[in-house]
Amino acid sequence: MRVPVFTALAAWLDEIGHQSALMRPRSRLYKRFDRTARTLTSAHIRRCDDAGAIAELAGAFGRRAIRAAMTCTVSIAWSRAELGVLITEAENRGRQLALGRLLPRLKGPRLDPLRLPDERLEHLIQQHRGLRVVEALRTERRRREQAGRRSCGPLIVRRADR
Repeated sequence: MRVPVFTALAAWLDEIGHQSALMRPRSRLYKRFDRTARTLTSAHIRRCDDAGAIAELAGAFGRRAIRAAMTCTVSIAWSRAELGVLITEAENRGRQLALGRLLPRLKGPRLDPLRLPDERLEHLIQQHRGLRVVEALRTERRRREQAGRRSCGPLIVRRADR
């Protein structure tokens, strides 16, 4: 049996529900379910912007009745670790969509001076307790000042020109 390519999470959920309802102790059905279930990856969940489908997926993974009914089929499709990753991704994506965030936050250092606005940079230089962090922030401020002077060039008014 051929497994169709799914472009939407809602279509995948419909197909998995259909196959789970038809599940019998036959190896062809188990193999088909496994192939269909494996088409869902954490990358698909991260790209999904359908809040309803994400909520349904998180609910399906979280419901004890479904987990109990699908224990044999789920254990064939995913290991416990893989299933945990999918549940976590679905929960996180649901929270992101509830906040109105369509794109996930870019991964990076917790405090990246390059991404801070000028006002926040100045505030952190004055208020932060870590001396290493303050030195890194001051270095970034100097870099911005030098870049600003070079880019503005002749537009900077000097005291002698007034």
